[in-house]
Amino acid sequence: MSTHSVNGFEARSLWYVAPEKVEIRSEVLKPLIDGEVRVRALFGALSRGTESLVYRGEIPESEYQRMAAPWMNGEFPYPVKYGYCNVGRIEDGPAGWIGQFVFALRPHQTMYVADVQDVVPLPTGLPPERAVLSANMETALNAVWDASRAPVTKL
Repeated sequence: MSTHSVNGFEARSLWYVAPEKVEIRSEVLKPLIDGEVRVRALFGALSRGTESLVYRGEIPESEYQRMAAPWMNGEFPYPVKYGYCNVGRIEDGPAGWIGQFVFALRPHQTMYVADVQDVVPLPTGLPPERAVLSANMETALNAVWDASRAPVTKL
């Protein structure tokens, strides 16, 4: 669980530090400014594809830039704070946002600060534990879009 330190809120995050080696690191979050929210993570998902490659150290150097996730810290190959599937509850920020469940493309950590434009409120009635699958839906949608643009070849 995150704690409040003298200088701010402390979060724990998952860092990939070497092939098949991870660490949990602590960091103090920056104070909020206007238009930002502090989110406590509730659910996250590991990508069996992308994050397995990061974990095993199999990201080709030619792909370092393309494989960088939003708000990733560090640099490939290691160490990196990586991940892109997070559902949490807003604990602080603009009054209308406090208490809302949101989805965000964020690395794996217990708490984070984000611009309100970078979090997506969950629809009423959608269980937060199910919303964590949003990244999978995006992948499926991209596959459909890419398939519709692919040239058709006869066998």
